Amino acid sequence: MSIKNRVVKVVRISALITTAFIISIPTHATINCAGYLPNSYFERIENREPFAGKLVNKDGNTQQLQNLDGKVLLDNLTDAYILMDTYLLAKQHDKYGVANAAGEIIIPFEYDDIHTEPDIATSFIVSINGGTDANINVTDATQDISQQGIINRYGDWIYPLSDARVEHAHYDSDYDQDFFIIAKNSGLTGLLDDRGYWAIMPKYDSIYPLNACTGKPLYLQVSSQAKTALIDQNNGIIIPLAANQHIELFNDYDGVPLFLRSTLVAGSSAEGMSQDIEDDIISAQIIDANGKLLLSSDAPISKLLYHQLYAYKKAGKYGFIDDRVKVVVEPQFDSYRDDADKVWVEKQGELVRLESLINLD
Repeated sequence: MSIKNRVVKVVRISALITTAFIISIPTHATINCAGYLPNSYFERIENREPFAGKLVNKDGNTQQLQNLDGKVLLDNLTDAYILMDTYLLAKQHDKYGVANAAGEIIIPFEYDDIHTEPDIATSFIVSINGGTDANINVTDATQDISQQGIINRYGDWIYPLSDARVEHAHYDSDYDQDFFIIAKNSGLTGLLDDRGYWAIMPKYDSIYPLNACTGKPLYLQVSSQAKTALIDQNNGIIIPLAANQHIELFNDYDGVPLFLRSTLVAGSSAEGMSQDIEDDIISAQIIDANGKLLLSSDAPISKLLYHQLYAYKKAGKYGFIDDRVKVVVEPQFDSYRDDADKVWVEKQGELVRLESLINLD
């Protein structure tokens, strides 16, 4: 029996599972680009002109948008935010809309909810609660069907109001372009860009971005009929559809992403990061963006808690690799125990500190 016994569990926070800060009332999870956008993006926007207006608080918890000379441009606002020194997102008469610093309406104050990525704000997911016809005003509060659509920064429709579910999926900082996951009521899901073109036609049951907002080409885990696959944003297949397969980003150095493919026990419905579903994992592989196998393991590939090393297993023995998939210690240990700051390995019945065998600094 293995002595592997983790006494501390650290939950890794990543762009793949973090729920974004959503301005207004959130109804669907989206990406969160904060902390993941490349420096080139901020270098491009740092010289942007300041917002040429000001928000003024008034009695009754309302706000006004005024120009710098004090002229009132928009009145009776609530919950107002200035986004990216460019846009004003606010409520007026209990409906959300978007305007610019001159008070010009980009998105009419007609929506029950508006989602945007605050660090980007290049497009807006708008929602109406109730109603089934996108061409009529909704007045019947008993109708709780929500319609969603996408409007770009110029006030043009990217995707019309419908009963499809819409989520931000990815921001391409090189082209200043958004991508969205569109889940149609037919159950089929696709990837739409902010020009209104399908990067991936709706044909999957679900789409899960693996490296959103990193300034790199987007890779996605997709599922169809209880099978999963790894594809790129051009629908190029890297790992074909297969049952009992889980895929996540392993690492990304110098623009060269590596992926962790895990084989799950038959019938598993486990989701999330592999470190949280290890009991469902039979074996694992590390694969590059071209689909080339770099390393295989007869057990889950598990990161050590306090060290940039990963344990893997071959022919019944444990070894360790670094985050570039370089073998640091060949498989030779019967078991290991990760006690956070101390890692113990067992060989021929003897326990020794892993730190004594290699330099972990």
